[in-house]
Amino acid sequence: MRVTAIDFETANAKPASVCSVGLSLLEDGCPEEVYYSLIRPEVNVSRFNYWNTQIHGITPKDVADAPEFPSVFRNMKPFFEDSVVCAHNARFDMGCLKAACLNCGIPIPHLRWFDTLALSRIMFPNLEHHRLDDMCQCLNVELNHHNAASDAYGCLMIVVHSMNLTGIYDVEELLRELRIPIHTL
Repeated sequence: MRVTAIDFETANAKPASVCSVGLSLLEDGCPEEVYYSLIRPEVNVSRFNYWNTQIHGITPKDVADAPEFPSVFRNMKPFFEDSVVCAHNARFDMGCLKAACLNCGIPIPHLRWFDTLALSRIMFPNLEHHRLDDMCQCLNVELNHHNAASDAYGCLMIVVHSMNLTGIYDVEELLRELRIPIHTL
């Protein structure tokens, strides 16, 4: 079973305003950063909010020549096949995926997903915070926070460390054992 970690950055508060995506894949026990793309948000959600830009550093100029979501989605789709998808604070990222698909008239992909925030809270209950940057610092994972590729890789490393700590290397068994739900999109 493959595990695909995903992370989106958005231009503004609208979930469909995705302006970058990163995917990392765990396959045969090997974690990899596998895909990153800037995304030119669709016209109806293309306004960049000052606060979002301050967080991720992506500007309208950066995405002016970037592909739009339908092209990027075609590249993302193969990573969802035979995979359980995860994200840190996953409702945000799953909401972005769903909203971007709906905004572009793309059928919402049927995928199964879980939240590494829930996983980190169970696996590391003594930590004061379970934000992605805190988790990566705790696990000694290098992180360029709010770069979607780096965030996806950091998220995947929470899964890898959890597997190593428990000795359970089947993600579905791990989640079942820890009583972490697998949701469907």
